[in-house]
Amino acid sequence: MIVGFKGWQDKGKTALALLAAKELILYHGYSTNEFVANVAVNWPGSHCLTSLQLRQYIRAMVSKGLKHKIILLDEVDRLFPARFWQDAAQTEALIGLWQDEKLFNYILYTAHRGTSLDIIMRLCTQIEIEPDYDEKNDCIDFTVYNAVDGFVFDDCAENVSKTIFPDYNRWKVVEYQRQKAGQQPDEIVVPALN
Repeated sequence: MIVGFKGWQDKGKTALALLAAKELILYHGYSTNEFVANVAVNWPGSHCLTSLQLRQYIRAMVSKGLKHKIILLDEVDRLFPARFWQDAAQTEALIGLWQDEKLFNYILYTAHRGTSLDIIMRLCTQIEIEPDYDEKNDCIDFTVYNAVDGFVFDDCAENVSKTIFPDYNRWKVVEYQRQKAGQQPDEIVVPALN
């Protein structure tokens, strides 16, 4: 399943994506060591990669048959921007996303409103969620647009200051190292990710 959390700044995109990952871990048979992201969370066994490593990991997902993973691409519009849609390495990495169900992988991503992310990413998104953080009521109201089943509904994640904010450092800057044109990507060397 490919789920996009889209909205403006400070609306709770990353927090809600992490809550979705936490739900998968707590109630749907995934474990923290199957969680891979470019966000540092304090879940034992989870993996935090740089953006370059995460792009390589996405590319390797199909070629190496990486199964049963939760992959969080925070600020995907910086990982796979629309401006680089002709980049062969970017396209090669994203083509494999359509194998998500066969491999039992959940791809969760956050992005700003608009069309700033690669068109392949936009086209393969099955569910889009638009959060709206309400600090006063300690909740994230959100609307789910489910293209798979064809419905829209509203919901709310409550007590977010206790249920998700302590799990990650919102202010840690994500590393956005880009691969140079014509350079072959390095193999990913991340223990326990296969």
